[in-house]
Formats: sequence, structure tokens, C-alpha cells
Amino acid sequence: MIVSGAAKETSAPDAATERAASLGLSVCLVTAGGFLDGYTFVGHGHVFTNAMTGNVVLLGIEMLSFERQQALNHLTPLLTFVVGIWAARALHLRAADRGKLNPYTAVLVWEIGILFVVSWLPVSCPDFVITTCVVFAASLQVQTFRTVLGHAYTSTFTTGNLRNLSEAIFDWVTHPDTRKQSKSKARIFAVICTCFLVGATVGAYATRRMGNHALWVELVLLMLALERVRTRSV
Repeated sequence: MIVSGAAKETSAPDAATERAASLGLSVCLVTAGGFLDGYTFVGHGHVFTNAMTGNVVLLGIEMLSFERQQALNHLTPLLTFVVGIWAARALHLRAADRGKLNPYTAVLVWEIGILFVVSWLPVSCPDFVITTCVVFAASLQVQTFRTVLGHAYTSTFTTGNLRNLSEAIFDWVTHPDTRKQSKSKARIFAVICTCFLVGATVGAYATRRMGNHALWVELVLLMLALERVRTRSV
């Protein structure tokens, strides 16, 4: 009885991890990640939600130009991103200590809750308040969802994913002995990169039309992801 109970206890996190790494779930998350970048860049001060490299570059340019307010707009997301990573790590550790719960559902519930509140904020709300909340939510996601079908990837920005796609295409063409695996990897990351582009495009368009209510589209994507991570269908 003790052995079977232990087996049951260890199998649940494994199943959750498998669901969290499925292509269907990753498609929802990557599209949502691109959407958030389009949303904040177009609607809230040209700040990137996920692309911290872009924020660092813009911060440096604005510091050189002595544009203090603009520099603050890009410094705040960087600090918030760090805090969000810490929060995600804390959720992971808590889940590991309990031995029963996985962090995937908890992170998505937090992200949905934060963005739901932001979606109802008035247009007059300062940009830094909105971007701070959105960056925190996105950093929870990027720290938690890190693999798709056995491959490392990022669900909220696309530089590494584009590198993986490029490597897979190169290997597909130049290494006949691993062509099947490279072709599969190329297909996966072609889907991932395309979905990010679609998400960013839709996010920019919806923000121009709907303002903060554009996040309702994001919430639909995240609820689809939540449904996938909670069911056994991958």
C-alpha cells in the first residue's frame, strides 16, 4: 500500500509536466506571449512585456539622452521581471514541498487573475502601472513553461525559438542520418515562431480597437491553456 501510494504521488507531477510540454498548450502560451508584447508596445509606452533585451537597449538610449521618465518606463519592467521570476520559483518550491500539487495550474490562475484586473483599468491609468502588472504575469509564465515535446523553448519571446528553428532546418538539410528528428524539430519551432508572430499582430490590432479590453482575447488563450494543463489530453 505504501509503495502504490508513493507511485501514485510521483506519477501526478510527471503527468502534469507532460501536459505542460505539449504542443497544443505551447501554441496557446506562445500566441499569448506575442499578444502581450503587441499590447504593451502599441498601447502602453512602447514597452516590451517579454523582450527584456529590447527594454535594456531602450533604457540605455534614454539614459544617454537624459530622458528620465522614459528611462523609468523601461527600468520598472526589468525590476518587475526579476521579482516575477522569484515569485515563480517560490511557487515551484512550494509545489515540490507539498509533493502533490504542480505549479503549472497555479501560475496560469495567477496570470489570468492579474490580467483580468488590468483589462478593466481605465485608459487614464498610468502606463507604468499596467506594464508592471503585465510584466509580472508574463514572467511567471516564462519561468514555468520551458519545454515543448522535449525541446527547450521560451513561451513569451522568440529569439531562442528562431535559433532552434534555424538549427533544425540546417541539420535537416546537411545531416541525413538525423533528418527525421531535425524535420520534426523544424516543424515544431516553425509553428511556435509563427504563433508568436500571429499573437503580436493580433495584440497590436486589438489594442488599437479595444484598449485595455483587448486583454479579453489574451484571457481566452490563457483559459484554453489552463484547460489543457488540467486535463489528461495532450
